[in-house]
Amino acid sequence: MSIFVITFDARKAADKQHDYTAFANELKKQKCLQIQRGTFLGSFNNSATQVHNHFRKFVHKVDSLLVNEMVQNYAYTGAAKNIAKWLELNPPAKLEVAKDDAAPAAKPAAKAAKKAPAKVD
Repeated sequence: MSIFVITFDARKAADKQHDYTAFANELKKQKCLQIQRGTFLGSFNNSATQVHNHFRKFVHKVDSLLVNEMVQNYAYTGAAKNIAKWLELNPPAKLEVAKDDAAPAAKPAAKAAKKAPAKVD
């Protein structure tokens, strides 16, 4: 029962232009709300990995796709009325998950080495 922020960036592929019609149609089918260029809200009863793997099938292999779960606290400005209304009207829904969508999440990146605090004179 979570709201996810889905961020997508189409990168230029060396081979040819990718057709994103299926991706756009799937976002609409799942009642996702576009809040900025390449950024959508979606409400699902799935893990972030499952949502990512589901939508990854619709984009080109060189594109970037980030799915993160929105927690209780959030803030926004701009199209706030649209966002608030969408959040109110879209309770989480379950995506139909294929076996390959249920893959475990990738390991998080290694933590950066801690730097010594800078001296202030």
